[in-house]
Amino acid sequence: MIEVNRLLFKSMRYILSSTDLTEEDIGNILSLASKFKGGYRENLKGFVLLLFFEPSTRTRLSFEMASKKLGLNVSTMTSKLSSMEKGETFIDTLMTVESMGFDLVVTRTPFALFPYKEITENVHIPIINAGDGSNQHPTQALIDLYTLRETLGDLNGKRVVYIGDISHSRVFRSGVDLLSRFGLRVGVCGPETLIPADLEKLGVEEVFEKVDDAIEWADVCIWLRLQRERQKEQFITSEYEYFLQFGLTKERCERVKLFMHPGPVNRNVDIDGDILYNEKSLILDQVKNGVFVRMALITYVLQSRTS
Repeated sequence: MIEVNRLLFKSMRYILSSTDLTEEDIGNILSLASKFKGGYRENLKGFVLLLFFEPSTRTRLSFEMASKKLGLNVSTMTSKLSSMEKGETFIDTLMTVESMGFDLVVTRTPFALFPYKEITENVHIPIINAGDGSNQHPTQALIDLYTLRETLGDLNGKRVVYIGDISHSRVFRSGVDLLSRFGLRVGVCGPETLIPADLEKLGVEEVFEKVDDAIEWADVCIWLRLQRERQKEQFITSEYEYFLQFGLTKERCERVKLFMHPGPVNRNVDIDGDILYNEKSLILDQVKNGVFVRMALITYVLQSRTS
């Protein structure tokens, strides 16, 4: 039996942004994820609320599976089932479920939680951000980092390029922070209308106008979903033209080394549906690893409360 070193755990209440995690935190979480993947089990006690105000398949089910594997009791609430439909604020909802005795809240919102001050001053149980608007998705960044490390080994100097709708991607914003801190060189490629202005501040090294140049440069390409629901303007001429210019076509796949996608995938817009799960795809590895990484993060957060 593998023993988890309780000295690894420190006081940790909020994982709202990738910046809430130090390199030591990340290393400990990914190490524990590997132990879970290798068969180690924890039996935790407590109540977890999945507070999901946006549609989700992978993230919600992954957190639910992770919680149940840890022996935790899980409840799920959507926006239509909450009193926010009647005018209750998000902070009111968090304070209410805390008073009921929940030990952890995992939340996904269509709006950005930033600035976080109101949450951190009023809510005193752990909160894990499972995606807030176009702002942050720290657990997906952890999963992608874990999958890259598992696949590539030494990450120092390896090249990763995000391709597609960069502006609206919370996966990119969390990912570029974590990946660059672990020695990865990060580039982006997409329509000029979907490239944010603050790339240099975020740690992006390369900006590619042509996807073929990005493919040539990168060890791994991470395609992102074209997020129509967040686009208030017409940023592209058509999905067909977008796919021809920036999508992963069969022809481009011959030159790609490896590719990822956080899901859900717009087939034949982001990636040709026929090659979605071919031998160069790490997409299902991301999904599989998601359960173990989230088991590790939940354990890390809950054990830190009692250590």
